[in-house]
Amino acid sequence: MSRMISQLDSVVIGVNDLDAAAVDYAALVGKAGEQGAFRGAESVSFQLANTCLRLVGTTERQGMKQLVFGSPDLESARRRLPNVGVGVLEGDSDDNFLALNPETTRSVNLAVAAERESVSEDLASEGALAGLDHAVVASGDGDFTSALLSGRLQLDMRLDLTNQDWDSRLMFFRCGDLIVEVYQSLSKPLPPERDRFFGLSWRTNNIEATNSELREKGFDVSDIRTGRRPGTRVCTVRDKTHGVPTLILGRDN
Repeated sequence: MSRMISQLDSVVIGVNDLDAAAVDYAALVGKAGEQGAFRGAESVSFQLANTCLRLVGTTERQGMKQLVFGSPDLESARRRLPNVGVGVLEGDSDDNFLALNPETTRSVNLAVAAERESVSEDLASEGALAGLDHAVVASGDGDFTSALLSGRLQLDMRLDLTNQDWDSRLMFFRCGDLIVEVYQSLSKPLPPERDRFFGLSWRTNNIEATNSELREKGFDVSDIRTGRRPGTRVCTVRDKTHGVPTLILGRDN
């Protein structure tokens, strides 16, 4: 039997200045955005190989606002979710989109949409982003978050690691060809009853080119360093991400 969720359809980021954010994210990902509407709000979207980055205007705090998963059988998902304790907000849903009740998803804003076809296109430059590597959720109680993502939403848990040197417990859940990462601080935990969005890690085929191109475009980018995952190198984008902690990840050749 197939899993209820097959992909991360999109990541929604709320921004205070949509025009400025569209310019910044076009420079960050290496391609132009497309203007349109998302759930009744003005939006600019960037379709990448394995997900869509969606910017929407907000007067609230900037940052990640929603993860939208893709399902190969949305009607089956609609029937299953209430049976496993995940509520659907019918007033915010339709035939192609299920908005989940945050009271049943540990206070994070999640949705499920009809599965989309994969996209394959040539990158605009050697340093353009190849896709999303992982989306990070900060958890107040990793066991409960794991029960939501793995037990109820049927994501495949690949790793559960506690490292005192990193002051963290990390859990990795496969979603298509990317990871939903759960981060739980050991010394400064969140309240146990809720989670929050934390940040994004983008994938590049050439981290030296990406680092150089972003600096040329005026981004404040850290030096490249060895990543925690074996065989990877990373750098941090320190500005122009509109409230989203952002990492760039490349694999060693």
